[in-house]
Amino acid sequence: MQAQAALLKREIEARLAGRVPAALSPMAQQASRLHPTGNVRIDALLGGGMPLGSVCELTGPEGSGRCSVALSLLATASGEGACAYIDVSDTLSPHSAAAAGVALSNLLWVRFAAAQKPAPSPIMPLNAQALDGVTANHRPIYTGCGGSHPRGETKDLAPALEQMLFYKEERRRRKMEGTPGYPNQPLGLHTASQDQVDWERWNLRKADDTDPLRVMDRQAAGIARQRAIPTSPVAAPRVKDSKPWDRLDRALRATDQVLQSGGFRVVVLDLGSVDPKEAFRVPSATWFRFRRAAQESDAILLLLTKEPCARSSAACVLECSAGEPPRIQGVLTAAPRSTEIARQRTGPAFGKKAPGRVTSWEAAPAWMRTAGR
Repeated sequence: MQAQAALLKREIEARLAGRVPAALSPMAQQASRLHPTGNVRIDALLGGGMPLGSVCELTGPEGSGRCSVALSLLATASGEGACAYIDVSDTLSPHSAAAAGVALSNLLWVRFAAAQKPAPSPIMPLNAQALDGVTANHRPIYTGCGGSHPRGETKDLAPALEQMLFYKEERRRRKMEGTPGYPNQPLGLHTASQDQVDWERWNLRKADDTDPLRVMDRQAAGIARQRAIPTSPVAAPRVKDSKPWDRLDRALRATDQVLQSGGFRVVVLDLGSVDPKEAFRVPSATWFRFRRAAQESDAILLLLTKEPCARSSAACVLECSAGEPPRIQGVLTAAPRSTEIARQRTGPAFGKKAPGRVTSWEAAPAWMRTAGR
């Protein structure tokens, strides 16, 4: 039976040799090639550094030292080749990166800034077009029969109603100025007294801008306008930022292009400012595709997140946290940090079975190093 099984195995492998070499033979496990992170303590914890051609994660809250480790890794990799930094929330400081030793000439920085709309002022200048409730940059809400989706047709309905009510209130206030007896009736010759009509006609013929009476009228009108403005300013409508999923989706597309293009030693995807709920929405197939792309391009895809989100596609997961502040007297020159291995699928067998190893190190930003001199 064993001889027949061996003969059948050789026959199957011979037939599939052109498409799948050694289809039924187990492949020899090769040791992962490691790249140093630049941090001696973390390199000793990982057994030499982060594995090339894999996905690694640095998790932890803000101020836990994950950005320091990422910049240290970029500093060691940017001197040898090109690197990329996919900045979802536009939080990277080029000055801090340069102070950490990153070669900015070899760094591709992809930024996704949040789209901010200018908030309207409480009192807006009105014109004939604005008084009708239509602004210059306002697009029509209804696109006609057979247009876009009904949800898109009513997308700007709430802002339009808010602007209409605001302009209506402003127009009513302007009508009230100068007409104390008729707040809702516009001032005209047919409503004014005969003395006022004669005075206006004489003033238009005889007086100019330097006339003292006209100057007093302008001053009185300005005082009345200031009194008509409410003491409590009208709260400006809250401008919502663009949906974080839009920026995250663009960042994932950019990461896919960078990994597929190849030639990058380290690619950092900064999701530190993204809500973990949004990061968990990324399907597992995306992370699996990133892992295969990183493996083919022999690059390190480093994720900076608050909580692990790459699931089984991550070969190494490090949890960063801030250590206890030192009790010193004088100038603080370094901030204590700690790193724990949450998952490690490379390295010695001890690292696979016991991932809860911790190491402590110190982060020294540029301003701390300057203060310590």
